[in-house]
Order: sequence, then C-alpha cells, then structure tokens
Amino acid sequence: MPDRRIQHIKRFSLILTAFVLLIAASCNITKHIPDGKALLRKNTIILKSDKVINNRGEIKDNLNKLIVQKTNTYSSGFIPFKLWLYNRRYSKYSIKADSSLPKSVERPILFDTSYIARSVQNMKSYMFNQGYFYAQVNDTFIIRDKKAYVTYHVNAGVNYLINKVSYDADDSNVTAILKDDADESGLKKNKEFTYGMLEEERGRITALLRDYGYYRFSQENVTFKLDTVNKTYFKDVESPFENAINFIAQQKSNKKPTVDISVIIRPTDDPAVYVKYGIARVRVYPDFQAQSDYRDSTMIKKVRDSVLFKYHKYYVNAGVLADHIYLNPGQIYSQDDYDKTIVKLNELGIFQYIRINFREDTANHNMLDCNILLNRTKKHDFSTNYEISSGSTYTLGNSLSFNYRDRNFAKGANLLTIGVNGGVELQYNDNYGTGFFNHFYVLTNYYGLNASLDFPKFIAPLPNSIFDNGNLPHTILGGGTNVIDRLDYFTLINTSANFTYSWRATPTQTWTLSPAFINIIRVPYESDSFKQALSNNDYLKNSYKQNFIEGENITYTYNDIDKKHGANYSFLKLGIEEAGGLLGLINDVGASLNDLYSIKYAQYTKLDFDARHYFTFPHSVAAFRFYGGVGVPYGQSDALPYIKQYYVGGPYSLRGWRIRTLGPGSSVPANTVDINTIDRTGDIKLEMNGEYRFPIAPLFAGAIKMNGALFADAGNIWLEKKDTSFVGGEFRLSTLGQDIAVDVGAGLRFDVASFLTLRLDVAMPVKKPYIHTESGWVWDQIAFDDPSWRANNIIFNISIGYPF
Repeated sequence: MPDRRIQHIKRFSLILTAFVLLIAASCNITKHIPDGKALLRKNTIILKSDKVINNRGEIKDNLNKLIVQKTNTYSSGFIPFKLWLYNRRYSKYSIKADSSLPKSVERPILFDTSYIARSVQNMKSYMFNQGYFYAQVNDTFIIRDKKAYVTYHVNAGVNYLINKVSYDADDSNVTAILKDDADESGLKKNKEFTYGMLEEERGRITALLRDYGYYRFSQENVTFKLDTVNKTYFKDVESPFENAINFIAQQKSNKKPTVDISVIIRPTDDPAVYVKYGIARVRVYPDFQAQSDYRDSTMIKKVRDSVLFKYHKYYVNAGVLADHIYLNPGQIYSQDDYDKTIVKLNELGIFQYIRINFREDTANHNMLDCNILLNRTKKHDFSTNYEISSGSTYTLGNSLSFNYRDRNFAKGANLLTIGVNGGVELQYNDNYGTGFFNHFYVLTNYYGLNASLDFPKFIAPLPNSIFDNGNLPHTILGGGTNVIDRLDYFTLINTSANFTYSWRATPTQTWTLSPAFINIIRVPYESDSFKQALSNNDYLKNSYKQNFIEGENITYTYNDIDKKHGANYSFLKLGIEEAGGLLGLINDVGASLNDLYSIKYAQYTKLDFDARHYFTFPHSVAAFRFYGGVGVPYGQSDALPYIKQYYVGGPYSLRGWRIRTLGPGSSVPANTVDINTIDRTGDIKLEMNGEYRFPIAPLFAGAIKMNGALFADAGNIWLEKKDTSFVGGEFRLSTLGQDIAVDVGAGLRFDVASFLTLRLDVAMPVKKPYIHTESGWVWDQIAFDDPSWRANNIIFNISIGYPF
C-alpha cells in the first residue's frame, strides 16, 4: 500500500508539473508584442434588462458573433495553443504572409480600438432587429501586462409585443387569399416582435401568392408599416394633460409596449403582378447538354401525360420521370408544384443538377412555357468501409465491407444495392502461444451477402390515391444471408427477406412500413461444450434454437435538423414489430382441419424507441440520447429469437463494457458459462447517453480536424420473465436503481476532410450492477497504477462515425 501511495504521488506530481508548464506557457504569450501594443485577451458581454429576456442565451451568443475583433483561439478557455506554437518558431513565422501560415498556428491579435465602434454599432442594429428599439450599448477596456480586456455593456431595455396585424392590398382577390391564410402567419397577437418575423412573413406571402398562380409576384411587393404608439392611452383628445398621465403610467407599468403591424401589398411598377399565370407546355431534357437542345430535331422524343421528353440517349423511362413531375400543361402555375418537382426529381438520385426555366408564351396570353433541364450522374458507384473495434486491451475486432450501387437499374431510376461484408474477432490470452502477436487467436468469423432494390414508386394492389400525390412511398425489396461462426462453439445462419414501403410525410417526418418480412435462423453446428452450456439454461436454449420468423413492422421518424438549421435540433424514432400473428391464424386453420398441418415459428411483439436532443453552442455541442425497447414473447416462443434480442456495450452503446458482455440486470456470469462464449442478451433495454463535443486543433493544414468529447453512458438489459440461470436478470422497478450500469470516458474524433470521422474512445465502468455494495458504485476501486485493474476496466473502442 505505501508503494502504491508513492506511485500516486509521483503521478500527481508529474500531472501538476505539466499543468504548471502549460500555465507558464500561456502567461508568456506577450513576449513578442511590441511596446505600446497589447494582445486582445478577452471580449466580455454583459447583457442587462429590466424585464425577463426569454432567449437570453441565444441573444448573448449572437452578440458575441458580432464583435469585429476576435481573440486568439484558447483551448479549454485559457491555453492559447496556436499562439504558443507561433511564438515557439517566431523567427520563421513572423516573416511569412498570413496566407502561407499553417492553420495550426496563429499570430497574436493586437488590440485595435477602431474595431470597438463597429462592434457597438453591430450590436445596436441586432438588438433593434430583435425588437429592442431603445437598447443601449456601452464599452470599456483595460490594458494590463500588454493584454487588453474589452467589456460591452448591453442594456436591452424592453422589447415590443405584437398587438394588431392588418393587411392592405389594392386587389380584392389577393386580399381574400391573405385573410383566408392569416392563421398561418407568424405575426400573432402578444408575440414578442422581431424584424426577422417581417422577413419570414414577406417570404410566406410571396410563396402563398405564387402558389395561387401569381408568377410575377415577388418579395419587393410586400412592405410593412409599424406603429408603436398604443392608441388606447390617447382616447381623450380634449384632455391632453390626461393623455400624458396615461402614457407615463403605461411606461411605468410592468406591461411591455405593443406594436401594430400593417402589411402592405402593392404592384410597384409591374401591373402583371396581379395576373394569374397558367402552364402552356412542359418540356423535359433528361440529359441536357446545351441551348442547342431546344432546336435539335434529331433527339429522341417521348410524350407522357402531355409532357414532352427529349433525349440524346433514352437511358431512363419517361414514365418514371413523369410520375415525379408536378408541373403539368393546362394547370395554374404553383410555387408548391415547382418546389415539389425539384425535390422529387432529386430523390431519384440519378441527376447531378436540376434546373427549371419558365418563359412567357408569346402566343398564349398569361401562359408559361416550362423547360426542365436535367444532367445525369454516373450510374455505378462502389464504396468500401473498414472498422476496427477494441473491447479491451485483449480483444480486437475488425470488419470490412464492399458495396455496389446501380442508381438506374433497368432504366427505371431503381436503386440496386449489393453489399458484401466480413469480419474477424480476435481474443488475447497470455497463456496461448509465444510472443505478443501469437497470443491472439480467432474467436469469431462473420460474413454476409445482402441486396436491396429500391423502386421510386408504390407497388401494391392498392390505388395510389390513398397517399398524398407528393408523398408516394418508395417500394423496397431486400434479402440476404449473414453467418456468425463462433469457432469451437456454434455457427448461426440468418437468411432474411423483406418487403417495405418508405415515404416522407412532411419535411421532418418519415414513415417506414414493412407489411411482410421473413427471417430463417439455422444453427447447423453446436460444439459439445456449447450444448452443455445451453442445457443448463432454458433462456439461452430458446434463444439459440432454429427459428422461422414472419411478421410486420412500422417505424416513425422525426428529425428537425434542417428545419432548425442544425441549431438545438431533435431526433425521435418509434417502431413497433409483430411476428407470428398471421402464422398463428394459419395454424389455427390447420388445427381445425383435424391437425392437418402445424408450423413452428416465433411469436413476439416489440416496441423500440430512440430519442435524441442536441444543444449547439458557438464552438461545441452537447448531445443526449435515451433509447431502448421492450420485446414480449408469447405463444410458441419462450424467448425472443437471438437476432431480435437486445444487448449493450461496445463503441455505440455503453462504452465501458465490451459488446454483449453486460447484463441481464444485476446477474453475474455463471461459473459454467464463459463470458466470451455466450452473448449477454435480453428482452428489455434502457440506455441513456450524454456527450459533450468540442474542437481541439486542426491537423495537416486543416485537412484533418481533431475534436474531443467527454461522455457518460448508463443503462442495461433485462429479461421479461424470471430465469433461475440469471439471478436478478428480470426487470423490476424496485431494483432498477441497482441494475443500472454507468461508465464515463473521453475520446478523440478525427474529421477527415468532412468525409470520414475516425473515433477513438476510452471508458471505464464506475457503477457495476452485479456488485451489491455501495449500490454498485466502484469509485473507491479505481487504481490506474494496477495493470490487472486496467486490463479489466479500461475499455478502448476504435470506430467510424459518431456514437449517436
């Protein structure tokens, strides 16, 4: 024990020394600052208001962005790593032009007072646009030890509430449209006013009227008049003294002032603004090359639904394109149809760019000729993906996959995908072989072949009319075979097929419906030791048995990342799956026919969920996830099939445990079952994750961005029914606190040219559910200097992409 304490003291001394050296380096950053100059060390914003500011954090962040002169980059808030690198090689970098400096270094930012006035004006303009019409911004600065500290004092004052909104248009038809759609306006009574609302309203009105055929209408035809004087306090024109008292009383009250908004619609200098346009002709050029295509009589011509298609080469079926075009001859022009056409043609995935041009038809008054210009993308695509994962210092896994895609299979814009994947999981054992590399041996092989065919149309005996015209589902057929070969134990083969519909209901909501899927699970090989392990455990015996699964599922997904423009966005996924219901009915028929036949199959119902929220800050992101599911076997099934069971651990789950080695509940591995032989799975799963992500430094002139993360994971799996082989493995609310496992860790993410993210995470468990002292918390057992503790508790994961 004394030796361990001495080692701890030595390690702490080294860490403290390194920390002191970093502080010293940060304190010496002004050594190349000329006399009479100062390094801009810090900008501070102090935001005040007499009233509550609902979005204080957002306003303060935006004010920070408006400061013209920024400071150098400070890692962790106080270490100027890039400036420190610059000072280390000052003689080399000081003579270089700014454009030739590597992105890993920064020159010192010299304080310049001329930027302050511009920053103050930016802040005043921003506050005005946010509805704080009388905001005041004052600045102060101090210089100490050649370092400048600037403070901006922002007194927001009071912002305005919307009182009344009126529409003033000099065309009765336009007035009627605006009034009918007024409920969709963002300008609502008692809502806090910002100038951004006016821009949104201008865009909404323009899109609305263009959707009604007013093709020449533009945002320039919409203006606003604001009245910030509340007339209710000036009722008595005969008594100006009383009016003044009322106004002062209103200012002293806790009520916010109000603004009346008049929306004015005028045609400016174009009388055709109030003219509705129709579509005369539609021409589509699927492989457009140049303007000469308009007059080229040698091109291949096809007509579908009165739309003319002109090809150089007939490479995609005209009928498929016609189903994704919503601009048709004889219809009134609609902005919504225009937008929908671009979106749907893009979804086909066979075009590099899409352009739609309109020209006023000279022969037909108030009619438009529409030309849709498309440029084809490459038909074939190949990709590879390689992943490495490490559950601990003695386990290594890696996988490799090849994928081929044909974006225009059979000339129908059908997406054919074929994927081949394989991998090896290695186990490390000091007693196996000689030499470090010989200590590794193969534990598991896994490989598979999968294919899918995505049709951009609804294939079913049902009519398309049951769906909205703009949201017709894709139809997807898929199938494949995957093999798990756990050497010396068992071989499991899963052959699958599915029939699926997928469609986007709104820009934020999508649905996936599989009216039929099939899994055939075979276990052609079981070793004697594996059979012995199963014979002692009914749950495992039922999990690994051969099975036939037929069922259906539906999944709903909500994702508002595009709507929120990547700021504070959410993700929600809900899924329901049922298997065995149809086969149960068929079996009942067989039983009614004097037991003519009987089918063995799996029966269960599953509910899955995945909820995430992302808080975005100027230079970091806090991400949170809560997900899991519940599966209930019934009828012929005593347990969920192996491929449908839940597990935790690994690089995308609880990172303090190796994959499938935790749970169920507070159970511990039985003496007769090797933890590396039998996967730990369950019928119920709950998991929570939190991760703080932040930038560290660019590498190789910015080609690779190194980011960091601090994270914590919590959760477990459980059995739906009690099983004597897993004591404490069933789900019970009374023991939920004990059953939850917790780990903490840190990681690095290397973003390679915004194309690939390589992730390295290291984590350790801090709460083990199978330890019943201190409710499972093991903080007091942490011993970084103990090799045995590190081998069993420090878990490394190397993977591709973010965990969630």
